Amino acid sequence: MNPRHVYVADNSVMEFFTERNKRERDQLLKIFRALAESPHQKGEWRQKTKSGRELQVKRFGKWLVNFWLDELVLEVRIVDVKKIVP
Repeated sequence: MNPRHVYVADNSVMEFFTERNKRERDQLLKIFRALAESPHQKGEWRQKTKSGRELQVKRFGKWLVNFWLDELVLEVRIVDVKKIVP
């Protein structure tokens, strides 16, 4: 079953993604798909961009993902991913 929403990743996210090993890429793909399947998830906190857009910042294990929901076009826009280093 295809999710109603799709995920779209910024260029910087894709560059980060391609630099990861296969295991980490698989983890990130699982996270991106989970966001598309359940797009109304709330993050642990919110962050505003310079333009005033509100982003959800959600932790998935060792990953922090910044995203926003574009309901008009049914997209989850993933704008940043960071690996949390203990």
